[in-house]
Amino acid sequence: MLSFDRPALDGVASDLDLAVRRSVDVDHFCSSSAWTFSADRALTPGRTLFVRRIEDGWISLARGGRAGGRQVLEPLEAAWFLASPLVCEGNPRRFARDLAAELARDAPEDAVFFAGLVEHSPVFLAVVAALAPRYALSIAVVPPTRRFQASLEGGVDGFLSRRSPTFRARLRQAVRKGESAGLSFAPIVARDDAAAAALYARLLAVEARSWKGLADEGLAVPEMRAFYAEMLPRLARAGSLRAQVGTLDGEDVAMIVGGVVALPGGVVHRGLQFSFDDAHRSSSLGNLAQLAQITSLVNEGGTLYDLGSEVDYKRRWGEQCFETVTLVAVPRR
Repeated sequence: MLSFDRPALDGVASDLDLAVRRSVDVDHFCSSSAWTFSADRALTPGRTLFVRRIEDGWISLARGGRAGGRQVLEPLEAAWFLASPLVCEGNPRRFARDLAAELARDAPEDAVFFAGLVEHSPVFLAVVAALAPRYALSIAVVPPTRRFQASLEGGVDGFLSRRSPTFRARLRQAVRKGESAGLSFAPIVARDDAAAAALYARLLAVEARSWKGLADEGLAVPEMRAFYAEMLPRLARAGSLRAQVGTLDGEDVAMIVGGVVALPGGVVHRGLQFSFDDAHRSSSLGNLAQLAQITSLVNEGGTLYDLGSEVDYKRRWGEQCFETVTLVAVPRR
């Protein structure tokens, strides 16, 4: 067993990410270091880490306070509960046994929250069995966390074949309108901190003119701005950042940013942010940005487009759903 404090995390990021890619039944992008380390530093700073490397994987938790002075262990990413703090790349039973032993050595007084678990998966069942003697276990009383996903099998034509006729017709109309107006999209390559910062500046400039920016939402929220300022350089350095910019008459009018994870079954893309100038709302720039990103992903062998957390419009873009729950463990008195 190895234990890590915050200054040591960056040095083991690649080891954690390799374990994530080898694991199953997890949100591979959101369980990676780019997402979890950035969330920890930007959204919930000041917590004491409980990060352990054990024989069969990783435990990535942090001690955080809750209302009423309760002391809990929670995931590094505790904003959306998308990431799994339990990354098992080996034997689930042995992993769960070692998890129980680590908690017994340094358990909180009140509760442990294990987010991002697939209910009834081998890891979930092994953890329940290992913790049941010392903990009362329950699923958090919140709706399961869902992400909409779209298969890229068959390329762009295959993707479109799984959309409704109305969706396809409206998208074709938007493409023709955009081409007639002179709108064009191009990928932006960012592989270091400087390039990531330049890309982020362009994204923020478009965001400021979007409905989100005008309403002081999205990246206008200081915590979200800080989160992406942490995450985009990490993705760039790993070669995982993917972005498109839409220009009209030499001006940026739309942006889309995401990240990729290379898994044994293919390249998975996770959508992060897209914005467009609200003055061009009637031009379907959001849809065109998504199509440009999908086209680029298909060209590099992308197999799955994860659109992220459940929002109604994503139902039109994705035909499958990945669902996780949060397991709550309360010590028995």
